[in-house]
Amino acid sequence: MIKTLIVGLGNIGFKFDKNKINNKITHSSSVYYHKKFNLIGGVDKKDKILRQFEKIYRVPSYKSLKISLENLNPEFVIFANQPNLKDLKFLSKNKSIKFILFEKPFIKNKNELKKILKILKKNKIHFTLNFQRNFSKNYIRLLKKIKNGIIGKKLKTFCFYNKSFKNNATHFLNLISIYSKKLINIKKIDNQDNICLNYKNGDVYFFKVNDKDYNNNSIVVYGEKGKIEITSRPESCKIYKKKKDYLYKNYFLLKKFQTLNLESNEIQKPVLDNIYEAMKKNKKILFSGKEIREYFKIINKINLQ
Repeated sequence: MIKTLIVGLGNIGFKFDKNKINNKITHSSSVYYHKKFNLIGGVDKKDKILRQFEKIYRVPSYKSLKISLENLNPEFVIFANQPNLKDLKFLSKNKSIKFILFEKPFIKNKNELKKILKILKKNKIHFTLNFQRNFSKNYIRLLKKIKNGIIGKKLKTFCFYNKSFKNNATHFLNLISIYSKKLINIKKIDNQDNICLNYKNGDVYFFKVNDKDYNNNSIVVYGEKGKIEITSRPESCKIYKKKKDYLYKNYFLLKKFQTLNLESNEIQKPVLDNIYEAMKKNKKILFSGKEIREYFKIINKINLQ
């Protein structure tokens, strides 16, 4: 089992399911229940959170990342918060660490990011970002269908998100990169965080919607053969294909062709499965290398700092 330390016991690190850990929503519960990983400790600044974490998981907790590393020597570290350069320097001194999972959105300025990547590379520490949908088999199959032309090759994508671009729109940014070809240009449409990305095979628009009353994160992809609608929570997809209009000659309509369930009962498990395969069997991380470079490139151009 892979010895795992979780740094940052906030909502996604610990709190979301602390009263019902078998929901397996957070990093803590997901690691705890995974047969290939061993939860050995947690790090946070708040005493109350540390006491709750210890009571539920029966493992030590620490205020100091440095002391936790010295005492536990983890192989795998999950940053459920947004780490700084100082944190990464602590990690580089611990030779037991082989892999890091950074919680999204992991947005850093160009200089800080360069230093972080240099530290990781020098110490042969592999990493990925926790965009869960990029690891989901259901999403991967769907995005391959789009890439292979199920609704055509020339695409136009509309993404709707609420709250902030960095917290919600970045989820879609990484999914879109799977079927998009060569980024040509990025431009802000206005001062409302509405953005257009020009790809070789079609434009992608991000529109910010109502951010107070309800969650609304969704994607609509149009092609010359049909369209695809993807909604978040519940995670589902509807595929429409072009059909002849039953009333007007030489006209076409869109008819629902297929409905797909994209839900996963354990949202973090596919990420952990892939990391285990990478650490123990030298398999490729599904979101790494080229994908991460493209993500950082776009984020820096949009300038979300």
